[in-house]
Amino acid sequence: MSMELLSVVIYALLIFIMVLLQSTYMAKTAGLVFSFGNREKAQPSKKPLGNRIDRTLENLKEGGIMYVPLAVLAVSTDVSNPWTYYAALATIISRVLYVPVYIFGVRIVRSLVFAPSLIAIPVMAYGVMSGLAGGI
Repeated sequence: MSMELLSVVIYALLIFIMVLLQSTYMAKTAGLVFSFGNREKAQPSKKPLGNRIDRTLENLKEGGIMYVPLAVLAVSTDVSNPWTYYAALATIISRVLYVPVYIFGVRIVRSLVFAPSLIAIPVMAYGVMSGLAGGI
């Protein structure tokens, strides 16, 4: 499995884990009745941890909208080069570290571990475009 494909799989698993964490936290703090309801009202008893869980999931989804199509394009067009490889590796490491750092509210470190995944997006785009153009 290529690093680019592995990064997509890990990204999907991180989002899946965060959805489970979010729903588990909601069931524990707001109760099963609220969790299985239509959620027309704000979640009761939501503490700062719940807000960070929500924002972590939202950030993963926002980043995924930008990153995953590029990585899938690299895989589907069989473009793999140092640009796409290291962008994928940076994304995996950055996002795996980012999730617990954000959830536990580690302020400065959060931005430091987030930055590589943000930088990886234009790097992946460059790698895909240069690979499709036939050179690096």
